[in-house]
Order: sequence, then structure tokens, then C-alpha cells
Amino acid sequence: MLTPISVKTRVLRNLWVLVVLVPGSRKRVLQRRTSRRPWRGIEVGSTLRIGRAKLRVTRIEQSIERRGDDIEHVLSVSTRAVRKRTRRRPPANVIPMPREHGSALTDFLRYHVLVRVFDGDVDAWLAQLDDEGDVRFARCIRTRLRKDPTLLIAIRRMVDATPFWDDVRVS
Repeated sequence: MLTPISVKTRVLRNLWVLVVLVPGSRKRVLQRRTSRRPWRGIEVGSTLRIGRAKLRVTRIEQSIERRGDDIEHVLSVSTRAVRKRTRRRPPANVIPMPREHGSALTDFLRYHVLVRVFDGDVDAWLAQLDDEGDVRFARCIRTRLRKDPTLLIAIRRMVDATPFWDDVRVS
């Protein structure tokens, strides 16, 4: 009677290793990860997030190493830190435009005021304005009227099509 014997066959296993180096260093390892599949999407110029750090890839080196029954495809990534963007403050002589708080209804009423009260004269309306939202709207309309003078005709047609108050004019 024969006894079965087991024979160990050598099976080579492929592993993909990602080595991320500390920004500015060529030797110190920040992170080492292993996968059974190739690493995708890592190319020069792309960004990596490791913890809270955001790093930009500056150089990639590939090598193949054999360790026992494993074949390691090592992807060594050199990085540099990505600086956070700081908001530039406008110069002291620049007055920021107020933020728009309006809706379609408030814009509709502002068109009526422009046509019915000020007869389409945006500069006369701006001379009397205090509300930030109305100032922004009036300046926007004035800019659009400079580019397209026929806009006032379209606004008048819209206002005339929806009469909901008597003709009131400020003198």
C-alpha cells in the first residue's frame, strides 16, 4: 500500500506595493501600502490625501523585487506638500459689491420700479437708493443696458403686460 505524500509546489504571488515618501525626502517613508492589484490613477501632478496632509506627486519610480514566493511591483512616489490657498483681500480703495439677496419676485418688482417710477433712468434710481440689493440690481441692469440698449424695450413690454398699480412717477 502506498501512502500519499504531499508535494509543495512553488506558486509565485504578485503584490503591488505603494511607497509614499515624506515631502522633500528621497528615503523616509510616509506610508507603505500593499495590494493584490496594480495601483491606478497615480501619476505626476496628481494629488494624494494621507491623513490630513494633501500631497502632490512630483516623481514616480517603479521597480520589481522578489522576496521569497512574492514578486513585489514597488511604486515609489516622491511628493511635495500642497499649500492651502489663502484668500486675497481686496485693496483698501475697493468697495465690494453687496451680496444678492433677491428672488425672482423682488427682481420683478424692481423692474416695475425702474419703469413706472423712474421711466427707465437707472442713474436717477441709483441716486436715491440705500438698499444694497437694489444697488446691486440697478448696477447690473445699467451694465446690461450699456451692452444691449434694446433690453429696456423688453423690460417695458414685460411691465406693461402686468399692470398691477396705477402710473406713479416721482418728480
